[in-house]
Amino acid sequence: MYGFRLSTKSIITALLTAVSLSLVLQGSAQADRDEDYELGVEAYNRGNFAVANRYFLDAIKEGNSNAIVMLYLAHSYAAQGQYKLALPIYRNIRDNFKGTAEAAQAGDCVVRLENPAGFAAGRSDKGSTTFYNRIKVIFPKGRHAAVSKETITTVQKAITSMPRAIYQILDSGQVKVTIASSAKDQFPTNAISGAAILSGKNICVFEKAIAGKSVKAFSQIDLREAFLKQAGQAVSDCYGGLSRDPDFHNAYRTDTRDLPEAIESTLPFLTPPANDAEKEVCTALIAELCGGNNKVTECVSKNFPKTRAWIINKLRLQN
Repeated sequence: MYGFRLSTKSIITALLTAVSLSLVLQGSAQADRDEDYELGVEAYNRGNFAVANRYFLDAIKEGNSNAIVMLYLAHSYAAQGQYKLALPIYRNIRDNFKGTAEAAQAGDCVVRLENPAGFAAGRSDKGSTTFYNRIKVIFPKGRHAAVSKETITTVQKAITSMPRAIYQILDSGQVKVTIASSAKDQFPTNAISGAAILSGKNICVFEKAIAGKSVKAFSQIDLREAFLKQAGQAVSDCYGGLSRDPDFHNAYRTDTRDLPEAIESTLPFLTPPANDAEKEVCTALIAELCGGNNKVTECVSKNFPKTRAWIINKLRLQN
């Protein structure tokens, strides 16, 4: 039926026992607190999939059946070519965590694993990985500290908290994420002062800004908001630039008729000539719909209701 069959029933039995499929969705904080989970993620990001595999199994045996832990376990099996072990886990995540980003990823993996020849051929294509697993940590070139686990987790949680429709846009659009200790590690010749930028289809996140001897460390809240802003721009770009859509422009122009006089103090990009105002509003609204929560996203959401409604309809977030 699926193009291949498991060799023996004992493989399935051993796997189901190992992963302890209680499938009760617990809070993401449980995974965050689990040392084996964190060590597994660290090993996975370094390409040590067999080591990561053991950590994820230990985390699950200890009672952490969070969907993201199970997804990592399945990915670590698949990365080693052990598709027969990965497939049952993907199916369980798909069927028991419906409506989550993990279930969406697992469902995609099930489709590909049920055609093992095609999946194996696609493994050489870097774009075949899912958005969540296109996170790459850049190691520092200087003497400053490497990227912290806390920052990696902040980005991961921001991704898994996104509405499913937005996640799928970024996933199918082959958007990637890199996390560096500073912009100097990734763009040594460019002066970048912010916590994140969008470079093509790559959302680049930086823990700190370094200018000469001056070092500015960003808080986890700042990093999350900066990441979501660039994710909003990436979503827009996947559509060829949502703010250039005539219907978006009409909704935007309608909203601008009722703006309060002092709004430029919160949204300076509305100050004339305001050449990028529509683009900035579009980006901020998508960031807010992804869970962004700062003065800019709050102000834009409040004062551009028709534009926000248009984006919700366009991205099919009402479903």
